[in-house]
Amino acid sequence: MLIRFVAKNIFSFKEETEFNLFPNKTQRLKHHKVVKNDVEFLRLSAIYGANGSGKSNFINSVSVLESMVEKGKLIPEIEQMKFKLSDKNISEPISLGIEFYAKSKIYYYSITFNYGIILNEYLAESRKESDILIFDRNIENNAQTISFYDEYTKDEKNKLFVEVLAEKLLQKDELLLSFLNSKYKGEFPDVDNSFDWFDTTLVIIKPDAKPSGIAHILDTKPKLKDFANTLIPTLNTGISKIEVQKKRIEDVFEDIDKKKIKTLTEDLKKNDPDTLSVLTHSESGEEASLSYEDGKIFVKRLVTNHLNDKGFEVEFNVGMESDGTKRLIDYIPALNGIINEDRVYLIDEIERSIHPITIKDIITKISLDEVAKGQLIFTTHESCLLDQEILRTDEIWFAQKDVDGASKIYSLSEYNIHNTANIENGYLNGRYGGIPFLSNLHDLNWHKYEISN
Repeated sequence: MLIRFVAKNIFSFKEETEFNLFPNKTQRLKHHKVVKNDVEFLRLSAIYGANGSGKSNFINSVSVLESMVEKGKLIPEIEQMKFKLSDKNISEPISLGIEFYAKSKIYYYSITFNYGIILNEYLAESRKESDILIFDRNIENNAQTISFYDEYTKDEKNKLFVEVLAEKLLQKDELLLSFLNSKYKGEFPDVDNSFDWFDTTLVIIKPDAKPSGIAHILDTKPKLKDFANTLIPTLNTGISKIEVQKKRIEDVFEDIDKKKIKTLTEDLKKNDPDTLSVLTHSESGEEASLSYEDGKIFVKRLVTNHLNDKGFEVEFNVGMESDGTKRLIDYIPALNGIINEDRVYLIDEIERSIHPITIKDIITKISLDEVAKGQLIFTTHESCLLDQEILRTDEIWFAQKDVDGASKIYSLSEYNIHNTANIENGYLNGRYGGIPFLSNLHDLNWHKYEISN
């Protein structure tokens, strides 16, 4: 699980800015607290703010770090992500740090870089008393040095390896975390634990993102399909059941020639078994998954069932559903993961295209589930979620820009909030910040821009 994240000089974060999931003393929703290695942290959090306040930049900053870890090196466009409204910041480095729980340990990983060179990279096991170093990598005067935990370099062979690693093997734009996991997997268990957390536990969902091949996913995961058919009918979409329609490609595209089928078959056979070809309808956005199974190509697509006036099920193409319903269907793997899997989900604009009552119902289900395994952190504008029956005050954060264009994020727990206070009203009245301040409409002189025919 994610415990805290620190960013400096990236996107709209000019100064060092920290987001964390440390609880305060509130007695509400006690089951939201997780205790690992004597450290308490929360499994749910919402980030509010006006458009352009920095909410998405928080998600984007975590995404940049995840992307670099998975790719193993600095991304080419990283210099363009610096805070641009200060000449001083343009020449200063970017710093990112993250603390997380993985495989029974708490780790802190940080990286600082500038002009395509990693200046510092640090990984340690976090403990209450003191951190236990795993590695610390630095560049000064163009010379790279790497330090490991003391026991490791007591062995002369290991000491020589570290010297060669720093001088010859590791490029200055390569991440040591990723390099060790890739080239020396199994030799540094804490490195592997940390890399795997980024690779398999952390899931970031942007506003336009959608799971690729959702029909295939539901077809091959019956429990996930059962979860979908338990959840979706409760959300007032009119859908009584979701099904996967599976047909041979020849039965779907009657005019497809054998040569094309052979080419598709060869392409799918070459790919990893989990890799799919996905066809998307240009107008409806409906997807069909092409999979190679038992020597044949199958086309899989989702269909929804609605009850007619006589109580019989009528089949609909997913393309006929509303944008909000499609979004809910796209959320099925994530919602299942939050409830049933030990994963971390960061979702930007969670309510996009979804009715306020529906998104409140979803977040309420997650909030009140006392055995949910996953963690959810999301950005939103939806004020109806500002309800102390759903979110603790220490789970509510706000993003706001200062006069110099720099974002800051802060927790509602910084305010003295009574447990009966109406947080939504206070937020909409500007009591906690995080809302847009608009000019008086009379001052805009819109009449000057009247266009005559």
